[in-house]
Amino acid sequence: MSSAIARRTERLIGLSSFALVLLAGGCSKSAPPAPAASQAKVDPCGGLSAADAASILGVAASGVKGPQHFKEFSCVYRAKDDFYKSVSFNVYPEASAAEAARKLAAEKEGLAVLSPVKSLDKLGDEAYRAPDPRVKRLLMRKGRVWVDVTTPGDEATQRRIMQIVLKHLP
Repeated sequence: MSSAIARRTERLIGLSSFALVLLAGGCSKSAPPAPAASQAKVDPCGGLSAADAASILGVAASGVKGPQHFKEFSCVYRAKDDFYKSVSFNVYPEASAAEAARKLAAEKEGLAVLSPVKSLDKLGDEAYRAPDPRVKRLLMRKGRVWVDVTTPGDEATQRRIMQIVLKHLP
C-alpha cells in the first residue's frame, strides 16, 4: 500500500516540476522572435484579386463570386452566372525552399502517371505543366512557396494567373 502512495507522490512531484518549467518558460520577458522575411505571411489567393479573376474569366468584376477558400490555401473565383467558369488554384507555403521543392517534385511525379509533364521556362524557380485533357494543371515554385493552378485549363491563362501570383510571393 505504501509503495502505491509513494509512486503517486513521485508522479505528482514530477508533474508539478513539469508545470513549473512550463510556467517559467511562459513568463519570459523577451519578445518572441519576429518571423524571418522568408517566413512572411502568404496570401491564400497569392494576391490575385476579384478584378484579376473577372478579367481572366471575361466577365465584369460584379459578375464574380469569391474568393472562396475550401482549405487554408485554396482559392476559387467563379462567374456568378456560370458555375463551371472558374479560376481555381492552391498556394502552399512550406517551411523552406527545399521542402517546397520536395513537395512539388512529389506532385509532379503523381501527375506524370496521367500525363506527360513538361518543364516551363521563365516562371518562378521551377514550373511544370501536365497538358493532358484529363489533368491540365500547372505547377510552379518560387522559394518556399509552390502553387498548383487547376482551372482554367489552357496554358496561356494558367501562366497569366502564375505571373500575377508571382508578383505577390515573398
